Amino acid sequence: MQFKIRLVALAAAVVAATSAHAGVVFDANLELDITKKSGDVAETSKSVTASGRVEINANAQLIKNGDNYVNAKGTLIVPVSTDDGSNDVTMDDVWIQFGNSALDLKVGRFEAADMFPVGKDTVLETVAGAGYRANTLRGRMTDGRAHMVAGFNAGSLRLEVGLVTEKKDNTGAAYGLRPTLVYSSGSLTLRAGLESFKTNGLSSSGLGLSAGYALASDANVNVNFAKLSGNDKTADAASFGINGVFGPAGVGFVRDSTDALGGVAKKSVNTFYAAYSVPLMGIKGATVTPAMSYSKSDGQNLAAVRVRFNYAF
Repeated sequence: MQFKIRLVALAAAVVAATSAHAGVVFDANLELDITKKSGDVAETSKSVTASGRVEINANAQLIKNGDNYVNAKGTLIVPVSTDDGSNDVTMDDVWIQFGNSALDLKVGRFEAADMFPVGKDTVLETVAGAGYRANTLRGRMTDGRAHMVAGFNAGSLRLEVGLVTEKKDNTGAAYGLRPTLVYSSGSLTLRAGLESFKTNGLSSSGLGLSAGYALASDANVNVNFAKLSGNDKTADAASFGINGVFGPAGVGFVRDSTDALGGVAKKSVNTFYAAYSVPLMGIKGATVTPAMSYSKSDGQNLAAVRVRFNYAF
C-alpha cells in the first residue's frame, strides 16, 4: 500500500510540475528483467528472478543567453523489486550544467566520461571480482561526496577534469581527481583518462584508454584498456575489453585481472556476453531482448541468461 501511495504522489507531482513549468520535458521508460544464473554462485542466486524499474526523467529545455547556457536533469527510479524488498523510490541523475561553447561546469549526481564502454551489456555477470575499468571516480555518488566536472572544448577535443571530495566519516570512499580527454572526428572517437585517488589514506592511480569507431548510425565497435597501480592494501589490476553493436545485436568480451597481494593469489576472469533486441508486438518504443553472458576464472564459471522487456513512453 505504501508503495502505491508513493507512486500516486509521484505521478501527481509530475503532472503539477508539467503544468507549472513549460521549460521542462518529461519522459519515462520501463525496464523489466527475467534472469537465471547457474554455475559457481550461491544456491539462493540460482532461482529465476524478476527485477527492473520505471525511470522518470525531468529534462530542462536548454536555455541560452547568447553563447551562455544552463541545463539540468533529474531522474527518479521506481524499482520493480529489490533484494531487501524495500522498493524505495531513489534518485539517479540529479545535476546542473552551465557554461558556453568553450567551457562548462557540471555539478551533482551523474556519470562522467566513460573510459571503458562495454556496449550492449544487457547481462554482464562476472564469476569473481577482478580488474579495473577506470570508473572509481566516474560518478553517481550516493554517500554525500561532492562531484563536479569542468569541461573545456577546443574543436574536436574535449578535456574534462573531475573532482570527487573526501568524506571524513567514510575513509573507504575514494576521492581525488579524474582528468579525461576525448577526441572525436567523423566516425572515430578516442578516449584517454587518469584517476588519482585515495582510499583509507592510501594513494592509487589508474589509466584508461579507449578507441571507438562508428560503422553506421546504429553500429559501432570499441576497444578498451585500463590499468590500476595499487598500494600496500590494493593490488595492481587491469582490464581489456572489445565489443561491437550491430543494429539490434551486440557482442563483447572482457578480461579482468588482479595481481597477487598479501597471500591472495592472482586472479583472472574472462567474460563473454551477447544480446539481441527485437520489436515487441510492432509497437514503437517497445522491445524484448534475450541476452546471455558466460564468465570463467580458475576453475570457476558463471552463466547467466536474461530476457529484458523495454518500453519507452
